[in-house]
Amino acid sequence: MKSKVLIAVLALSIVLAGAYAVNAMHSGKHSRFTGPMGSRILGLKTLIELNLSDSQKSQLLSIIDKYEKDMEVARNSLREARHNIRTILKAGELNEKDLRNAYRQAAPIKEDLLVMGAKMKAELKAALTPEQLQLLEERKAKRMKRFRDRLDSRFENHKD
Repeated sequence: MKSKVLIAVLALSIVLAGAYAVNAMHSGKHSRFTGPMGSRILGLKTLIELNLSDSQKSQLLSIIDKYEKDMEVARNSLREARHNIRTILKAGELNEKDLRNAYRQAAPIKEDLLVMGAKMKAELKAALTPEQLQLLEERKAKRMKRFRDRLDSRFENHKD
């Protein structure tokens, strides 16, 4: 039984990591601090601390399964659209019309991924208790504080 729970938690973490990567593609950045789940709403440690019931685990996996295939298709389409944009940008001479068309092709894909991620986040949150949601908010606040502290430290180091 413990191995099934561990497998479910690991599977959920892997899927959420994939969803996080989608958001990194949305922004064009590869930040470790944001994702479709807010600021990394569900890490492995947090998932364990949430003490999810079997029913909740099943619900969360079901929600993720519901979006996983469509998100993968959209991610692949976005990857292709971004490749087209890069190809146009790397060309010797800028063709503004081609660049605008390539960007227009990428924009609705990014929009779809954003909406799917937001829907998934809302459904995942709905499966949690108020106490679990509070724990998530506390974890998010701690992560943001650590992030800000690191940024402040880096800026202080560069002032010298």
